Amino acid sequence: MNDPKENLMTGIKIPLALPWFDEKESEAAAAIVKSKWLIFGKQAETFENEFAELVGAQYAIAVNSGSSALLVSLAAMGIEAGDEVIVPDMTFISTATAAMFLGARPIFTDLELNTYCMNPEDIEKRITPKTKLIMPVHYAGQTADMDPILTVAKKHNLRVLEDAAEAHLSEYKGKKCGTIGEMGIFSFTPSKPMTTGEGGMVVTNDKTLADKSRLIRNYGDTARFQWDLLGFNFRMPEVMGAIGRIQLRKLTKAIELRRKIAQRYTAGFKDEEAITTPSIRNYADHNFQLYTVRLKIDTLNISRDEVIAQLAEQGISTRLYYPSLHTQKVFARLGNYRDSDYPRTLEYTKTALSLPIFPDLTEGEIDYVTKTLINIIKRNKRR
Repeated sequence: MNDPKENLMTGIKIPLALPWFDEKESEAAAAIVKSKWLIFGKQAETFENEFAELVGAQYAIAVNSGSSALLVSLAAMGIEAGDEVIVPDMTFISTATAAMFLGARPIFTDLELNTYCMNPEDIEKRITPKTKLIMPVHYAGQTADMDPILTVAKKHNLRVLEDAAEAHLSEYKGKKCGTIGEMGIFSFTPSKPMTTGEGGMVVTNDKTLADKSRLIRNYGDTARFQWDLLGFNFRMPEVMGAIGRIQLRKLTKAIELRRKIAQRYTAGFKDEEAITTPSIRNYADHNFQLYTVRLKIDTLNISRDEVIAQLAEQGISTRLYYPSLHTQKVFARLGNYRDSDYPRTLEYTKTALSLPIFPDLTEGEIDYVTKTLINIIKRNKRR
């Protein structure tokens, strides 16, 4: 069998991410297929219970994607047409578009450039009488600064939904991400610390919100062919639940390996002033779903995109995670946005790139990525 690292992209030998699988995931999936019991079985339900226990939530509701988890949570929290939801200007698209499917409007905040999360100081100026909810994103598995966010939310009587899609087992002052606000969501796409292929999870300590979320993810079905509220088909299939249970047993080890990789990267870049490595409060706050650096572009004679291209020529996949949302055409219908309102986000989007990180990444590969990037920087420094 060929090395999957060489099959994902022509010329790329070190991809950004790979799931951490062995034969157990295949066996679990095959058992479900052989049983022919593909939905409404015990695997997804058991996965919910095990996930809730691991993150310290009373309730967990499994769905078919992280984006579905956002939509279910927002609907359960009563977001509707005409409402406004405050989100960071740099995050994956569904953080913002989930609100739009409910007729609400995402309102963007600038970044905080240490953690690349929502800037708490920028929230209050975005609040209007239509604002109903704040959605901090724990970018790359690094926890947002939740205390000031919660303070603003309490002052203005706003709800808080944590987008912890990337923050499995990350902590903020000893509390697991996703359990700090009223609700939290997680994603299980293949790049995440654990995966079910797709899949997502809603967590909460509020029984009313949990019960409503379960209804919404299953058509609002209170009994067979009895529908009391508007819902969707966002159920998690049994195959996903079975794979998720295997992955959950590996999650602590997977994050431990990611942190070791991050430490090796950071040590390798310590003498290169043109590379800004992730800022860490402490390692419990960050699971390193991504390892994102920023380049001091004003010291170089090439752009960040040219750096990405040169790394690709050397077989290394890197990428900007993520562009500034206010520049995306999908939001043009909501009105004009001024770049001057998002200076930190725009600085980030011109200088940031995420490097390969996954549990099977070897020390030799880490060192190759490190040395290759440093060499590109040194060759292109302004004299």
